Parts: sequence; C-alpha cells; structure tokens
Amino acid sequence: MVMQPVLGLMTAWTDGKPVLIPFTQAELPALMAPDAALAHTLEDLHGTIGSLFYWVIGLHVVAALFHHLVRRDDTLARMR
Repeated sequence: MVMQPVLGLMTAWTDGKPVLIPFTQAELPALMAPDAALAHTLEDLHGTIGSLFYWVIGLHVVAALFHHLVRRDDTLARMR
C-alpha cells in the first residue's frame, strides 16, 4: 500500500510532469531525472499492482460473503 503512491510519484517525475502538493500550488522537487522508458516501465508496474489490489479486495469480499451466507458463522459480526 505504500508502494502505490511512491510508484505514482516516480512515474510522474520520470515522465517530466510536475507533482503538486494537494490544496496548494507548491510543487514537489523532482527526485528523479526524466526518462521516458523508465516512466513507461514504472507506469506498467503501477497499473499491475493496482489491478492486483482490486483482485485481492474482490476475493476478500467473496470470502466474507462465503462465511456469512454458506458457513453461517459469526465472522462478519466479529469484524465490527
């Protein structure tokens, strides 16, 4: 979960895009030199990890529903 924002920052910096601090016009200094090939690689990695997160979240929801509807145990009640 920490890697996603870091990869996003690295992608923006290597793509030569400015990174603004939210709710301000202040720009973070670029910590990496522009490099189009590296930016593309980082963007692909960022997207792959994001898709993997969606799958993990979906499987977690399916497992919770399985416990609630099939096994009828108190797993969801204990999560409160």
